[in-house]
This record gives sequence, C-alpha cells and structure tokens, in this order.
Amino acid sequence: MKLWAGILPFVASWPLDGIVQVFRHNGLKLFEMALGFPVLVAGAGYVAQQYGMGASDVPTASIVRMTSLAQTFFMFTIPLSLIGFGASTIKLLISSR
Repeated sequence: MKLWAGILPFVASWPLDGIVQVFRHNGLKLFEMALGFPVLVAGAGYVAQQYGMGASDVPTASIVRMTSLAQTFFMFTIPLSLIGFGASTIKLLISSR
C-alpha cells in the first residue's frame, strides 16, 4: 500500500497554498481545509498499509517490488508537486495585480 504515498506530495503542497492564502488575507478557513485533507489522506494511507501488512500470504518479492515502485513514484511526484505549487502561486500573484 506504499503506492498510496505517491499522491502524498501533491496533497502536502496544499498546506503551502493555504499559507499563501493566509498571507493574502483570505482568512484561515482555506488554510484549515488545506491542512485537513493531507491528514485525511495520510490516515487513509496508514490504514491501508496496516491492512496490507496484515495479509500474511504476500510474498517478500512482491513487497520489494512495491517498495521500488513507490520510490519511483516519489522521484516524480515530489518535483511535480513543487512545480504545481509554484504555478499556482504565480497564478495567484498575477491575478492579484
């Protein structure tokens, strides 16, 4: 279930957007919503991981392959989420002028 963590960098970029909204004086509601969703995704990922680890009939080779695939996802999702955050911040700055 480590594949679930592949979307976590995208979800983790939302609090950064929430911080930008606070600095733009749009209130704390957007920031609180931006904090709540990553917690929800991380919790669901944790539950899925615990459920997957409880399955005793999973071969070790499958676990190794899933770990390798999760690391590959992280290699791409972290830079993409940073690019997405940068693009949304630039869009916000341009629209405020």
